[in-house]
Amino acid sequence: MHHFLTRRWMTIHLLTLVIVVVCLLLANWQFRRLQDRKADNARVAAQSQLPTVELDRLLRSAEASSEQVEAASYRSVTVRGVYDVDQQVVLQSRGYKKRPGNHLLTPLVTPSGDAVLVDRGWVPLEGEGADPQAAAPPSGTVTLTGLLLPSERKGLLGVSDPPPGRVTAPPRIALERLEDQMPYPLHPLYLRLEDQQPGNAGSLPEPVPVPPPDEGPHFEYLLQWLLFAATAFVIYLGLIRRELSRRRAGAEEPDEPEPVAA
Repeated sequence: MHHFLTRRWMTIHLLTLVIVVVCLLLANWQFRRLQDRKADNARVAAQSQLPTVELDRLLRSAEASSEQVEAASYRSVTVRGVYDVDQQVVLQSRGYKKRPGNHLLTPLVTPSGDAVLVDRGWVPLEGEGADPQAAAPPSGTVTLTGLLLPSERKGLLGVSDPPPGRVTAPPRIALERLEDQMPYPLHPLYLRLEDQQPGNAGSLPEPVPVPPPDEGPHFEYLLQWLLFAATAFVIYLGLIRRELSRRRAGAEEPDEPEPVAA
C-alpha cells in the first residue's frame, strides 16, 4: 500500500480529513444552537402562560435589573398611562396577512414619569389608514393589556441608528437606540398590544399577535453538514476503490511473449 503514501494521495487524505472534520464541527455547532433554541422556546412558553399582572409589579422603573428584565420577558401585563403621540415611531416594512405595511410604536407615559414603548399594531402601506394620523390612539388615560418583549435581535448585517420618527429597513425594535430620541426613560421591554380600554376610534392599527416560537433552520443545517461530511467520505472511498481496481487490473495483465529470433 505504499502507493497510497505518495504526495498526491497524502494531499487527498489530508483534504478529506479537513473537510469531514470541519463539516462535523459545523454540524455540532448547529446542534448546540438547536438545543439553545428549544430551551428558549420552553422558557417563552412557560412565561407566557403565567397570570397577567400589573407592569409595575415586574418593572418598577426603567432602571430595572437584568434579573427583573429576564423575569418579566414574555409576561402578560396590564399598564395605565397616557400615549405620547408626538414621540410615535413608524416601524417600516412590516407585512401582515400578505399585505405590505408598517407598525406604529407609541410611548405610553406611566404615572411614574417613565414610559413603555407600545407596538400598537399594523397599518397598511397604501390605501385607507396608510397615514399614521388616521390611526391615532385615544387621548387621556388608557389601560393596556399586552405581552412584554425584549428588543429584537440584531441581524448579521446590523442596522444603523434609526432616524427620528422612523425605523428603516432592516426593521428592528432596538429600545436602547430608540430611547436616545425620547425625552424620558424607556422601560427595557416593549409591549405588544393585545387589548386597550378605551379602544381606538377606528379599526386601525390592527393588533398583530406574537408569532409562535419555532426552532429555526438549525435542524436542516445540521443534516446539511452531516450530508456534506458523508459525501466527502464516500468520494474518498470511491477514489481508493478506483485506485485499487486500476492496480489490480494492471497486475493481472499477462506479459507479452518475447519475439523468437529467426
